[in-house]
Amino acid sequence: MLKLLLALVFLGGCAYADDPHTAAAAKKAAPGGSAVSADRFSCVPPAGWEVTRDRAKEGKTRIQKLELAGPGADKAPVLIYAAFYGAGNTSFAGYEDFIERNSKNILGETVSETEKFSPVKKITLSGKKAFKFDSEIKEYLHPESKSEESVVIKEDFYVVPAGDGFFVLHYYSPASAFKKHLPVFKKFVAACKLR
Repeated sequence: MLKLLLALVFLGGCAYADDPHTAAAAKKAAPGGSAVSADRFSCVPPAGWEVTRDRAKEGKTRIQKLELAGPGADKAPVLIYAAFYGAGNTSFAGYEDFIERNSKNILGETVSETEKFSPVKKITLSGKKAFKFDSEIKEYLHPESKSEESVVIKEDFYVVPAGDGFFVLHYYSPASAFKKHLPVFKKFVAACKLR
């Protein structure tokens, strides 16, 4: 639910709720085919997707992050994230902590009435050791109200350990649009250069 709220805030024109900079200063549109880079990675965003990066926040959190917003569906956003979590970042102790906190719910369950998480698989991504898992979660569109309106969100995660942190490539989509944009995410992952 928190992910959906943050995503809706993001699409509503504010890159980060606590960011002192204006949304206009934080957003940058990149033409399709033009690489966008952070110190630790370079990626080619899909044509027509909006790219956002907040360098001021990156300096405070030790997390380099690109957020890419595509066409939404079912009143929810379609997003791709590319991030490098440096050692000592403000969110996770390491890649194991990220996987532990994102591959099950807060009760430690992998299946519940509204959530389903796949097992974590060891894979190789661009010649590097990596982990892959996905989730399917029912999220309420208006959690601050009595509305029961909801959407099922599907997510794919690739986590790549590095000597001084870890990378995360993350796809977030309403279930109805997941298959449509999955090839876009896979192409994005294949084109990312992790350093």
